[in-house]
Amino acid sequence: MNKRVLIVGGGYAGVRAMQHLSAHPALEVTLIDQHPYHYLQTEAYALIAHRASLIDVTVDLPALCRSYENVTFVKAKVIGIDFERKKVTSEQREFYYDYVILAMGSRTFFPDTIPGLHDFAHGVKSLKNALRFRQQFEQELYERMCSEGDAACRSFSVVVAGAGLSGVEIAAEMADYTRWFMRENRMMCDGINIHLIASGDEVLKGMHPYLKRKAGERLEKLGVVTVYGSRVTSVEAGRAWLSTGRTIDFDFMIFAGGIIASTLTKVLDVKCNKKGQIAVTPELCVIGKEDAFAIGDVAEIMGVDGTPLPSTANGAEKSAELAAHNILRSRRGEKLRGHGIRLEGYMVALGRFNAAVVIFNRIKFSGLLGYVMKRLITDRYKFLLDSRAYKAFRRSRE
Repeated sequence: MNKRVLIVGGGYAGVRAMQHLSAHPALEVTLIDQHPYHYLQTEAYALIAHRASLIDVTVDLPALCRSYENVTFVKAKVIGIDFERKKVTSEQREFYYDYVILAMGSRTFFPDTIPGLHDFAHGVKSLKNALRFRQQFEQELYERMCSEGDAACRSFSVVVAGAGLSGVEIAAEMADYTRWFMRENRMMCDGINIHLIASGDEVLKGMHPYLKRKAGERLEKLGVVTVYGSRVTSVEAGRAWLSTGRTIDFDFMIFAGGIIASTLTKVLDVKCNKKGQIAVTPELCVIGKEDAFAIGDVAEIMGVDGTPLPSTANGAEKSAELAAHNILRSRRGEKLRGHGIRLEGYMVALGRFNAAVVIFNRIKFSGLLGYVMKRLITDRYKFLLDSRAYKAFRRSRE
C-alpha cells in the first residue's frame, strides 16, 4: 500500500523534499501551501530595486507539482495538525498522512518591545511585502525626478535595520540601484541617503571573515552609512530612535533584524524555542513524533559545530534531503540517519554585477566574478524548476 506524505510549505525546503520523494512511485506526495507560487526569497533584494521582475522570483507550484506523477498540489492554509490521528486540517478540508514534513518557513520578527516598529517599518520576507515596498520606492524615485530644477531637490532617506545577510544585500542593492538610476537620468540631486543599522561592531555577524570584509568595503564604496553598535529602540512616523540616543529621519524603513517561525507553530503540540522554531532530533523528527519531520527555517537545527544552522536556502535544502531520506528509511524499517549538515558556502549580493562568495571555506570570489558565480547557481535553480513547470503547462494545453 502506498504511503501518504504531506509537505506543509512550498519554500526552498518544501520544494526540495517534494523533488526527492517524487522519485519513489510507492509514495503519494501532497504539497500544501496557501500561495500557488514558490517565492525565491534570496532574490528579494533584486525585486525591490527593479533588478528582477515578478516572473524572475516565482515558480508556479500547481504546474511544478503536476510535472511529477505522484505529486499533488493543494492551495490551502493549514490551521492545525493532530499528530495522534495523523491529520492536517486546513480552512477547507482535512488531510490524513503516514508521514508529514513541516516546512512552513519563517517571517520577519517585529519585536513588541520596539514601539511603532510594526506600524512604520517594512518586512520583505513575503512576496506581497516586497512588491509593496518596491512600488513605494519607485514612487519616491519618480517624485525625486519631478523635483529636479527646484531650488533644492527633495531629499529622502532609507533606514535598513539589521546587518545580517538580508539587511546587507538590500542596503547594497538599493544604494547601487539609486546611483545607477540618477546617473542614467542625468539627475543633479544629491544621492539618496541609506543607513544600515548594525547591533554589533561588524556586518554579517557569524559569517566568513572574507564576506564581512568585502561587504564592508562595498557598502562604504556605495555610500551606505553603517551605524555600528546600535539597535532601533522605537519608531514613529519618519523617525527611528537608536539605543545610543541618536535619531535618524527616514522616508522608508526596512526591518531585517531577525526572523520568527510561521504562526502555525503557535497552535501545534510541539516544543519550540524563543523564535517559534520547532525542536527536532538529530534525524530531524519533531521531538516525540517519529512520523513528523521539521525542516528549513521552521526547525531549530544545530550545525556540526553545535551552533544553530544559519537560515539560508542551502541549509533548508540540505535539511529537506535528509528528511526525505529518513522517510524512505523509516518505510523500509531501517534506522534513521542523524544529520551532519555542512553548508557548501555562502553568497552575498552586493549590488549590480557585484557579489562575494565563499565555497567550502576555501574558495573565494568577489566583484564581477562573484556575481557571475551567484547568478549561475541561482539561474540554474530557477531554470530547472521552470522547465518542469513549463512541460506540465504545455501538456495541460494539448
